[in-house]
Amino acid sequence: MNRNVMIAVVVGIVVIIGAISFQIYDSSYKRTTADDYYIESDHNDGQSVKNVVYPENPQVLHGLIINKDKYLLGENVFLRIQNIPMGLKDNVQFFTPGGLLYLVLEFDGNEKSSLKHYFKPSLMKALPLDRTANLCEKEGLIGEWTIMFGSLPNERLHFEVMAETLPYSEKYFLGCNEDPTEFPQIQP
Repeated sequence: MNRNVMIAVVVGIVVIIGAISFQIYDSSYKRTTADDYYIESDHNDGQSVKNVVYPENPQVLHGLIINKDKYLLGENVFLRIQNIPMGLKDNVQFFTPGGLLYLVLEFDGNEKSSLKHYFKPSLMKALPLDRTANLCEKEGLIGEWTIMFGSLPNERLHFEVMAETLPYSEKYFLGCNEDPTEFPQIQP
């Protein structure tokens, strides 16, 4: 009887380990390319691109958090600033891979203690802060972007925009945008 109990225990352990291994393998993130996305099956709705984008990998600089370190062209960059101290007035600056000032977000700790914002790196005839600078080629968006606080220019956060385009976003990178869309700040 002791032998039968040992065999049952060993078989039970093997079954449990097998089930756990299968669940880990099945739930692990599998990224595919945009080309593979179009080839694999018909996705007329344009909604199921979750395996094409890179997984969440939060990047942190003091209270500033962006949700990933790699983005596809056409993907939103989500950020939030937490625990803004009272009396602190500053800004967050976003620079393109070519060093152009793309976006500046002002914040005031006397008004609110956190801020949420998102934007989509896109082609623009004239940048909002420098009307003479333009980004009319998607190659100007591809590469390592830099984020920094205005008061801390030596401390920087980086993320990368990859050369691959998010499915169903290709049309936005064919020509220069005459009237860039400004995304609103989201209140906490």
